[in-house]
Amino acid sequence: MATLYVFGIGGTGARVIRSLTMLLAAGVEMQNCDRVVPILIDPDALNGDKQRTIELLKTYQRLRSQLQPAPEAGQFFHTEVATLASLASTSGQVRDPRVKETFEYNFSGMDEPLRDYLHYHALPVESRHLVDLLFDKKNLDENLKVGFKGSPNVGSVVLNQLSTSPEIDFFANGFGPDDRVFFISSIFGGTGAAGFPLLLKNLRNPAGKLPKQDRLNAAPMGALTVLPYFDLKSDETSAIDSNTFITKTKAALAYYQRNLPGLNALYYVGDQAKKQQENREGGGQQRNDAHFVEVVGALAVFDFMRHPAATLLQDTHYYEYGLERDDQDVQFQSFDPGQTRPLIGAALTEFEFFATWLEHHFPDTDDAVYAKNIGLKSAWQTGAFYRDLRRFLFDYNSPEGQPISFSAWLRELQGNARRFAPFRLGEADFDKIVVGQEAKKGFFNSDVISRSYVRERLDKQLRKVTDAEAPGEFIRAFSDVMHEVVTEKVPGF
Repeated sequence: MATLYVFGIGGTGARVIRSLTMLLAAGVEMQNCDRVVPILIDPDALNGDKQRTIELLKTYQRLRSQLQPAPEAGQFFHTEVATLASLASTSGQVRDPRVKETFEYNFSGMDEPLRDYLHYHALPVESRHLVDLLFDKKNLDENLKVGFKGSPNVGSVVLNQLSTSPEIDFFANGFGPDDRVFFISSIFGGTGAAGFPLLLKNLRNPAGKLPKQDRLNAAPMGALTVLPYFDLKSDETSAIDSNTFITKTKAALAYYQRNLPGLNALYYVGDQAKKQQENREGGGQQRNDAHFVEVVGALAVFDFMRHPAATLLQDTHYYEYGLERDDQDVQFQSFDPGQTRPLIGAALTEFEFFATWLEHHFPDTDDAVYAKNIGLKSAWQTGAFYRDLRRFLFDYNSPEGQPISFSAWLRELQGNARRFAPFRLGEADFDKIVVGQEAKKGFFNSDVISRSYVRERLDKQLRKVTDAEAPGEFIRAFSDVMHEVVTEKVPGF
């Protein structure tokens, strides 16, 4: 079983993985692997972006684990998403108890200033002078609890602990011959700009001492570097100033040009800032709305995985992304018809139709054959699988202040700038949901995709099964029916 390990570094890494998870849920196919293992790296334990993504990943994992048999390629929730610790059951290795059952790397000793982290006062006087040259007093006095506050020089010191951690040792020991690695980070902050080159250096090291070092040196490794795409509101009390983003980006790019040995594919994505975000240094309040750039960033992962390993290993490949049309309101017609549109257009539409049916049409068809065959009426309210599904699709039982749902994600993308607004959110009429690709009415102005049209197909698909098989049969049937509806009735895909 080939595995893709995705290291999401810092807040931007977490936000891109959030979009990646939504695309996987919609059934967008991840080629050349059977399983994705996201690993979020951020010393800010309470970072709102990270915590929201972790809750989303945990919900996806619970849903996917209850689908028996597993969904086929193209169906909703097809790709397995796993924690690093859970791989012990398939790799056969004994799990170090320090490797926790979580999607995040567990930093320790971070609730202290950098000065204390370095044991500054215990250093020889010569070493203290060197530290004073490398870091100013403000850097040394800053508490590390909420991360590095846009200072990659601080991050480069603290993140070195990753190379000797039990998590990295466990990861390397279980690394398979067909596995790959992908890094996601921003280049204009502190954690991401520092963490990505450090991780690459430690994993891709001819003289390295990690287990399975030969496999790591031979594996395809790619990275997404996110350039500035938003501004922060001015705040004199904050250590983060978005006016320095471009300067930091230029400095980091110059460093990356010389210090990314062994990287096989590097993806760049960014946009002119259109909207200012609140200036939050970290903690639970740092929770930015989903942005279109993060969706494009997630597409880089799919593109990396579609290339054969032999092609990637020949040289270093560099990629940028461009829209077919430079629209401020991005719809599916804004994407290139040869790659992005067929990759995600139909899949996201099918998933939105699925959510629309459950929100607007299932309450009026809960006694239909398809619902009776799997006892959906009662299971929808009491079954653990369906509770998690509602949580994933809608704003249901989300952590306070952390809406994790597909609906919330679409809503945030539509409210940001540039806007990603392919759907009319809240619309119950399937003919009108896809903006710019409305279905043409039939005779006597009748609906092309009517409730009865969808219901008939669900009645034919959903057969009687046991309670244990019901979630898997439910997802299979809705995936197939919505695929048939979109393929036959929605123009433009």
